[in-house]
Amino acid sequence: MGELRVTGGILRGRKILVPARGKARYTSSKARAAIFNLIGDVEGYDVLDLFAGSGSLSIEALSRGARRAVCVEKERHMAEAIKENLKRLGLDKDCVVLNMDVIYALPALSRRGDTFDLILMDPPYDMGYVSVTLDLLKKQTVCRDESLLVLEHSKREQLPGFVDPGSVRDRLYGDTAISLIACGAK
Repeated sequence: MGELRVTGGILRGRKILVPARGKARYTSSKARAAIFNLIGDVEGYDVLDLFAGSGSLSIEALSRGARRAVCVEKERHMAEAIKENLKRLGLDKDCVVLNMDVIYALPALSRRGDTFDLILMDPPYDMGYVSVTLDLLKKQTVCRDESLLVLEHSKREQLPGFVDPGSVRDRLYGDTAISLIACGAK
């Protein structure tokens, strides 16, 4: 079992325990801090964390004042680790963990009428998930008028052509690109 640390908010410095097994790539503390510096204040936000992995991005958002979070993670052992961390950190009442594939979770959330201020997306690198998921997000109604999508992806992966370049701000951190996309405007 490895660990990450929360980088800001009321839980700053607390440990997030992460399974050592599997091929998971965890967002580094430096990248998480950079993401939340780019986003700014998340006080009162409803957050959707796609490809949640360790749940560190949702935990970070909740620590920094987000109202609630929904984590979507299809790997059972990772979803269980997220639940354990939420309970240990006292966040289990503020976050729901959906142990399912993103392609099923987004339509289900849309049908329920769930909408979010902030969507965090950290899919496995170089496997085609970026285009497929962005296309699915475009078709579902989970974004609010002023929603922001934060996409962590390989710098080798280009955003699909249907994403308006004027709605994107990019930052590079080594092999990682962080793209902030205004997704609420239709």
